[in-house]
Amino acid sequence: MATLQKIRDKGTLLVIIIGLALLAFVLGDLLTSGRTLFGKAQDKAFVINGDVISTQQYADKITEFEEFQKMVSGQSSLDENISSQIREAVYQQMVRERLLSHQTKKLGITVAKEELNDLVHGQFISPVLQQLPFFVNPQTGMFDRSALVDFINTVNMPSSNPQEQALVNQYRSLWLFIEEMVRTQRLEEKYISLLSNAVVVNDAEAKNTFELSQKNADIEYALKSFFTVPDSAVTVTDNEVKAFYDKHKKSFRMEAPLVKLSYFTKSIIPSEEDYAEVEAESHKAFDELSAAVYPASVVADYSQTPYRDVYMSEQMLTPTQIEFVRSASANEMFGPVREDDSFYIYKLIDKTVAPDSVHLRMMAVPDASVVGQDSVITHFVDSIYGAIAAGTSFAEVANSLNPTSNGGEMGWAREIDLVGFSTDLVKAAFNAPVGQPVKLTIPGQQLILQVEERTRPVNKYKLAVIDMPVVASDKTSNNIDNELNQFISTPDVSQKFNDLAAEKGYMVMPGITISANDFTLAQIPGSRQVITWAANEKKMGSVKKFDLTNLRVIARVEKVTPAGTTPLSEVSSGIRAQLVNEKKAEKIISDLKTQNLTSVEGYASAMGSSADTVRFVNFNTQNITGLGYEPVLNAVSAFAPVNQVVGPLKGNMGVYVASVANRTEGVEEEYDAEQQKNQMLNNNAYRMQMQSIEVLKEKLGVEDNRFRFF
Repeated sequence: MATLQKIRDKGTLLVIIIGLALLAFVLGDLLTSGRTLFGKAQDKAFVINGDVISTQQYADKITEFEEFQKMVSGQSSLDENISSQIREAVYQQMVRERLLSHQTKKLGITVAKEELNDLVHGQFISPVLQQLPFFVNPQTGMFDRSALVDFINTVNMPSSNPQEQALVNQYRSLWLFIEEMVRTQRLEEKYISLLSNAVVVNDAEAKNTFELSQKNADIEYALKSFFTVPDSAVTVTDNEVKAFYDKHKKSFRMEAPLVKLSYFTKSIIPSEEDYAEVEAESHKAFDELSAAVYPASVVADYSQTPYRDVYMSEQMLTPTQIEFVRSASANEMFGPVREDDSFYIYKLIDKTVAPDSVHLRMMAVPDASVVGQDSVITHFVDSIYGAIAAGTSFAEVANSLNPTSNGGEMGWAREIDLVGFSTDLVKAAFNAPVGQPVKLTIPGQQLILQVEERTRPVNKYKLAVIDMPVVASDKTSNNIDNELNQFISTPDVSQKFNDLAAEKGYMVMPGITISANDFTLAQIPGSRQVITWAANEKKMGSVKKFDLTNLRVIARVEKVTPAGTTPLSEVSSGIRAQLVNEKKAEKIISDLKTQNLTSVEGYASAMGSSADTVRFVNFNTQNITGLGYEPVLNAVSAFAPVNQVVGPLKGNMGVYVASVANRTEGVEEEYDAEQQKNQMLNNNAYRMQMQSIEVLKEKLGVEDNRFRFF
């Protein structure tokens, strides 16, 4: 079952790998029969090309993926961020798969069983399989065909052990999951190939693109940024904003409604009464710890952190602890002292001078009493110990027993790293002679260890720490809730929300606009419920309190804009800013042209800036150093005469004046027409892959109603 363990070990990476693979992956049959929440007429989580995906189907697929993630990672739960990513990824892929299925069926594109088998077992293994971590050789970082074969053999392995067979069945489901990824990736590859090859690259285009890529220029330029011109210097009318909006309406399309709300938060923090109560309790803890011979039980009674009977170097202590232990004697006490939201008590148990860390090699064998083979296990351990004691390399023996053990290498460890195994292990590791094997029995295991080296001796301290955090009591929480409940019950709170909140000292975030499908409100954990409520609220101006962990959110819904084309009122400010920059450009260019300047330095002086230089810019450069994406300078690099000032020219950041100081026009590479065409086709394929789904969404229609249910 080594392969199964390997999969589980790699499980923590899975959500990242699968997240990338989801672009070409089907989660299963999307339209299986099942119960709905509100009936087919209303229960539409989303609709794709007329096909309804119910809330139950969507939730089932989310659950399926979440359970799958837990199974392979060994996690019992997923945090909110990962769950949100999974929900969105499932939605995007379900939409993508349905749109792709519609097109490929219409075109007769399929992936036959023989082709799928070849992608798994043939000469050219699917890229999906090559990217998954459990098919990669850990030593080389490359795809390992034998690992894939071992995996397939393992999931097909029958077992008479019910528990083992259940695990095999789980990973058999994993393989079906992966196999479907392979099939769909290949299906999408065919579809995108068909689209990209419909765009022909001719000889002249290929040659011209190559030659432009070989013309690298050093450009001297001066920039007049739009930010240096006040907005009041130009005028943009409402009619101009409206005209721009009408011309570009398609670019303002949104899949989900927009929600505008105002809100404030109130943290549930301890009161002074809460602090006083814990402080009084801390004095009792101090007296008990002072009188205790063995500190562990007292620490366990009062502290959230258990006592560790180990020595620690100053690197592991806080500044307050270091100051205390340096001057304290054994059994001396310090505290209670309040630091942040906790009260601390310290008792120095002992101090010594010893190495901080040891470098270990170790082998473990199940204890004889556990396996019921006392004489066999004892003899086996003795023989291993004897071989090492006689001079055989510890690493050689460890690798002979387990080739993946890396010679029993455990790396560097401190006392606190080893105490979880056994205090006897700590003593052996920090006292055994370097280079000599040691036999040790701990509960359930017999160990053979060898100390390779130790760090130099340092001051170390055995310290008992009582950490008593102060948390808000039920009384405190109830007082805050009562205060907020009175606020939302105030007459006219809907109309006077901001004013009433200001009177109470609450800081309101006014008029915040978010998508109805956003995961959180202002990155507040657990705040998705606020967005769901606001998006579905019928009465504008409604106010509601939401109870989150250690936080309360009080929100007022201002406006809900339905999905579709965003109203002009919501985008007018952005349009106006764009038009303002365009008019600033016109004004800057007009003012500069009247001055009849002839040098970049002269223009720079007139612009109130300074001349600068960028190097190695060609027509295809996507990101110019210090400037970003500026196509106007790409054109200058390729076509402007050398040492001739060109401009003023409108760019993305402002107005430019430029001069090509030097251009290297020699061909650095030999032109290969076929290679160049293939490269351009690949670029086209990438763009097609990114753009085709958005086009299909618009043509076939996608209605996203998730905000109503989730």
